[in-house]
This record gives sequence, structure tokens and C-alpha cells, in this order.
Amino acid sequence: MFGKLLARGRQICGLSLGAGLLGAFVLTLRYASRPSAKPKLPDSISPAIFATRIFYTTRGQLVYHESGQGGPLVFLHGMYVGASSYEWSRVYPHFTGTHKVLAPDMLGFGESERPDIPLSATDHVQAFVEFIRSKSGGEPASIVASGFGAGFATILAAQHPEIVQRLILLMPVGRVAVGRCRLPERFRLFSRAPLIKRAYYRHYLSARTQIRAWLKNFAFVNPEKIADETIEVLTNCAQQFGAERAIFHWLSGRFDFDLEKRLAELPQPVTLIWGENAVNPPLESGSRLQTVAKQCSLVVLPDSGLLAPLESPTQVAEALFKELDSTIRMYKAG
Repeated sequence: MFGKLLARGRQICGLSLGAGLLGAFVLTLRYASRPSAKPKLPDSISPAIFATRIFYTTRGQLVYHESGQGGPLVFLHGMYVGASSYEWSRVYPHFTGTHKVLAPDMLGFGESERPDIPLSATDHVQAFVEFIRSKSGGEPASIVASGFGAGFATILAAQHPEIVQRLILLMPVGRVAVGRCRLPERFRLFSRAPLIKRAYYRHYLSARTQIRAWLKNFAFVNPEKIADETIEVLTNCAQQFGAERAIFHWLSGRFDFDLEKRLAELPQPVTLIWGENAVNPPLESGSRLQTVAKQCSLVVLPDSGLLAPLESPTQVAEALFKELDSTIRMYKAG
């Protein structure tokens, strides 16, 4: 009798434990699928002298910052967790005395719309084409761009040369895996499992500690230059509802394209700017790409990494100043 009771007790405990684990799993999935609270974006995402506006494209709403008068000068940011036009916010105010400066947040990033549809590189390029055509006043724009934003700019310039005067590209890329860096397979697997990837993104990729670690290990050469403001802005942008959509489209390789092929098609002059200490993409990638474009120069920034506009803004602004026009003077920001 006692043996039967013990066996029955073990069976009940096993069922209870299984039910408990199943319940915990269900709760996790329910929590992962719930909309997260929308953190307030800091005012520092854009300099005070800039007006923040919305532009409606056929792919979604772009939020952009605008100030200054003169020829159109467009700044496009790269793709990473927490990315936005804030990346260029310490650089672009220097040019409002000579240019009409436009700094949009890419679809899916910053304050722009985060569509719940699988956007492609073509979609991002089309949104930028509509934006530049509308805001440039019929004058060809100079484009300063980084990372995948720089890659999209090469497609735009190759397909629509009439709206682009010249390109200044900060460490452009056309693929997620580049140089010495290869994307772990788990990222591609997560991109196919919506609830799991949402929980992984919310509790790991977009966490303040992880963003701080990424800045320290990959984005900045000198960790002492990582400002608390930078961590706050990137974290808040990363934790906006739906922010994981564009990140997993990017990590899945949906935006990949042949950068070298596009560079070879460009009729415009191109300047490549590279951080001397960039881990990914490495400086040797810049040296190779310089030989691809027809009119191309390479500027190397010492002691700078992936996010040079935030780490070394004065150095980056001076390089842009020289490349844009040797006759203009650089104005102090703010």
C-alpha cells in the first residue's frame, strides 16, 4: 500500500512539475508577445537648433531633423541595435551655415515608423529617393552616410544619379557578415521564431548592459569616450515598441546586396572614410573598395572605430569639411 501511494505521489509531482514548466513557458511567450511600454526618447536625440518633422513615404513615415540654408546635405545613419540619426548629431550641426542639413531616422529605427512588414534594401532606398526628391528643392544632394545607410546610398546614387551630387561614405557595408566577422547561426534561427526572438531581443540585445558592452568592445576605440547620454539614447531607441523588427530583418540578411558592384556603377565622386581601428568592417575593406569606384579617395581617421561620429566628432567634421568644399568654413554647433 505504501509503495502504491509513493508511486502515486511521484506521478502527481511529475505532472505538477510538467504543468508548472509548461505554464512558465506559456507566460514567457505571452509576456514576449505583449507590447512593451514606450520609453520616452531623450531630447538629446536631436540638437536644439533643428526642427523635427515627419515625411510620409510609400514605405512608411520618416522622422527627420532639418536646419540651415544652402545646398542639400543628407546624413544617413547605420544599422545596429538602438541606431538613429543621433549617430551624426555631434557632426551635422557644424554645416547649417552653408547647407540645408537633413538627418532622417531610417524606417524601423529612431523615431520613424516601424512597419510590421518585411522591408528590403529596395524599400529603404525607395523611401530615401522620395525623401530627397521632395526635400532637396530640385538640387542634387550631397550624402554623408555610414554602415548599411552608406550601402543604401550607393544603390540610390547608382539608380538615380540625377539627385545625388557626391557621396561621403563612412565604412559602408552591403552584407551583415563582412571582413573578419561572421554572423552566428543563432541569429538567423531566431529571425524565424517570432516569440523567441522578441524575448531574446527585449531581455538581451536591447538591454542597457548589452548596449554598453557593444559600444565598449566594438563601436569605440576609447571606452572613456562613451557618454552616459549615448547609452541612454541607444537604449531608449532600442526599446521602442517594434524596434526588433528591422534588427532581425537586418540580421537575417534581408538587406544584403553586392556593395562592390554598386560602387563600380557610380558616376559621382566618392570619399571613403575609415576608422583606423575599426574591428568590423576592417580598414583593409576600405583599401579594397577604394579601387572599385571610378572616382574615389580614402580618408583614414586615427584612433577611431565604428561610431567615429560619436567618438571623434570634431575629427569627422573636419574630414567632411575638407571633402565637401574647401572654400567653406565650419561653423560651431549650437
